[in-house]
Amino acid sequence: MHLIDVTNSYSSLVQSQLNTTAATFVKVYSLGNTSVVFTESSDAIGIVLENHDRRIRVEEIEFVIKRLVPTDRSYQLTVDSGRRVIEIHVDK
Repeated sequence: MHLIDVTNSYSSLVQSQLNTTAATFVKVYSLGNTSVVFTESSDAIGIVLENHDRRIRVEEIEFVIKRLVPTDRSYQLTVDSGRRVIEIHVDK
């Protein structure tokens, strides 16, 4: 599995996040068919995984957590009923 930085392809999403939220840093990644949006503000990190075609696999969630969540932090995982959208929230 590889996280591929596709932020430049989502410039309107990034601008929208920066202008309408407290976010100071936004990155968009591709993990195959799964999109990963990483948002950081002064008090939290938010990561959203979304896949329109299928349920997000546990291996994908673990991979993203390992790569993007600081090791010394605890996190809260929110999963929708179809497991197509997952949010990871990390307090700083």
